[in-house]
Order: sequence, then structure tokens, then C-alpha cells
Amino acid sequence: MSLLGSISPGVPMCDVTFFSKIERGNSNQIKKLTLPYDTKTLQTTYANDIVKSQAIGAESGATRYQKSSPSKLNITFVLDDTVIEDPTSLAAKLMGNIETEDNIQTLLKYGTAVQSETHEPAYVTIQPLNMTLNDGPNMSFSGLICSTLVETELVDNKGRRLKAKVHCCVVECLSEKEIKLKSGKSSPDLTHVIQHKAGRSVLSQSASIYGNPQFVHQVAKVNRLASIRGADIGADILYPPLER
Repeated sequence: MSLLGSISPGVPMCDVTFFSKIERGNSNQIKKLTLPYDTKTLQTTYANDIVKSQAIGAESGATRYQKSSPSKLNITFVLDDTVIEDPTSLAAKLMGNIETEDNIQTLLKYGTAVQSETHEPAYVTIQPLNMTLNDGPNMSFSGLICSTLVETELVDNKGRRLKAKVHCCVVECLSEKEIKLKSGKSSPDLTHVIQHKAGRSVLSQSASIYGNPQFVHQVAKVNRLASIRGADIGADILYPPLER
């Protein structure tokens, strides 16, 4: 993992994980970065294609659903090596360890360049810490980087970037397994929203939906419950598709 050395306290962080294949897994992981990002730039777009009726004299509202378009995510990473926090950090920079430049080159190497083994760019998963971006198994956003804009703000006397913003756009790309989990027809693969009732626990509901009570902790995490017994009576509890 690569961590930016000059992170100010309180700066929100984001995990950026690259995989060699669309079937993301530990065996396919090739690189992971943890980078600070600008929360104001984080945007996710979800769209459905709606088709208008072409019939002459069609009434207002004569439209129908065609398909869901791939979702998009925009995010700006804020890289800054100008802050010297301690003697160790200073020594590293004097030795030429410029993490801003290294992180930019890593993002370009895996997110933009075609990999020799697969003949396509690496697949990426974006996960801002403590934030849910999707209703998938790991609550992150997965896809391919379709554009990267590097905005250089400061360079050193050797021309290496010390401070920069990297604007990325990611288009959702899911494996067949993930797509089935997202839109399949079997009960455990659907998203359920169930009102929590007295006498019914999240544990027993998880066992009923997923066929195994062990997934209750993931359900609690998705719903930000303090504990598996922390659901309020009458609250809507989300039971998302989970990889079993």
C-alpha cells in the first residue's frame, strides 16, 4: 500500500485498488493506493435510458424503460508533498522520495496504460473510507478509468511534481457474477428493504434471506448499525446482494 506522506489530519481518504481482471479478487489485485481526495468533487451518476414513443399522435407520458446505462464516478485526488511533518519525512524527500509524482505515475500506469498480459487497462475499485457508493457486496464503485486529467500546481528544481490534483472519471464495469448479484432473480441476490419489527431480529432476517446468519455483520455495516441488535423498531433495514 502506498500512503501519501504529507497528509494533514482530518483529510478524507480513499482506497484505489487495481486488478488485472474484471473478476476482482485477492489473486487478481496488482496495486493498492490510499489517497486523499476532495469531497466536493466526488460525484456518482446513475441513469436509466427512457425511450419516447415515435407514434404520431402519441399521448404525453408514452415512454418506456429501455435499459440502465453504466454508472459513472468522478473524483479528484489531492496530492501534496510540500508539507514536512517530521525529520523522517524530510529525509525521505531529500533522498528524492516524491510520493506525489510516484502516485501520479502509478495511477497512469494501471488506470490508463494497456497491460501487457491482458491487453487492456487494469480494472479499478474506488472506496472512500466510511462511505457507501453502491449496493454491491463491498459497497464500492468498480470500473475502468475512462479519463485522467493531471493538474500540476508545483514542481521541484528537478521538474518533479510536488503538488497536483488528479481528476479521474470511472465508468462502471462489472463481472458477470457481480451483474447477477445486482440484478438476479433469486431471493439472496436481490436488494431487500424490510421494516424492522418487534420480535424480529436482524440476525434471523439475515439467515432467512441469505441462508446463513454469518452475513448479519455485513448487513449491520451497510446500515451503519452500532451492533447487530441496534436496529430501531420501525426502521427500514437494507439487505443488499452479498457475495456468498
